[in-house]
Amino acid sequence: MEHTITAYGASIRGPSHLSAGTPNEDAWTRADNKSGSLIVVCDGLGSKPHSRLGAMTACAAVREAVTRWARVQGAPTSYLAYLIEVFWRLRLHPSIPKEAATTCLLAFARNTGDWIVGGIGDGLALVRTGLEPAVVVIGGQRDGFSNETTGLGLSTGSRAWRLETFPASVQMRLAVLATDGVADDLVDEFIDGFCDWLGALEHLTPAVRWRRLASELRAWPTPKHLDDKTIAVMKSYNNGMKANDESQD
Repeated sequence: MEHTITAYGASIRGPSHLSAGTPNEDAWTRADNKSGSLIVVCDGLGSKPHSRLGAMTACAAVREAVTRWARVQGAPTSYLAYLIEVFWRLRLHPSIPKEAATTCLLAFARNTGDWIVGGIGDGLALVRTGLEPAVVVIGGQRDGFSNETTGLGLSTGSRAWRLETFPASVQMRLAVLATDGVADDLVDEFIDGFCDWLGALEHLTPAVRWRRLASELRAWPTPKHLDDKTIAVMKSYNNGMKANDESQD
């Protein structure tokens, strides 16, 4: 199936880290390879001494794991969860995993057309296909605005992960990943409108798009405004038009 993928996002330090002069503990990345396109969003747990390292390492581990996993036709998503955990621990060594615990959300659009979306820990991971209501895989009111506190370094195996597969579709498809600094204050009735706004940013140039998204995150009018905030978006469409893109922090 011919389709075009574009991906973008932004990550900003929350006011608490700005005032303290401490770094952003969120991380995100995007990647493309022969198997498909990927976005990842990770939120290092603030109570852990190496949370920033854990989040950055998790982004790299997901890229490696997805590449290996996608080579094996029919491999279950539980194997992908295992691979991410193993590659994260290997990349993190000799640091102690529980001291670098992080959430980890991903959306992987395979070249076969199907998408894998979900992760471990809190935040928001959703998919919207065409004009249908968004399907929330992680987060939202159905989870009481957050999942049980868990993540890489704290999990007990693939059962702690929630990964869902969405079959190929000729319709536009949008995946949104966000850390809890954004997700905690999104109510379900506003999620589809939020998706519409994020999807419309695809038409902007990468630099303008990043500035628009980062500005919105800095002005986020919520009770959780002190938190770092990260959003990543991946959009698929079939009109043959390719938008240039890049990821920035």
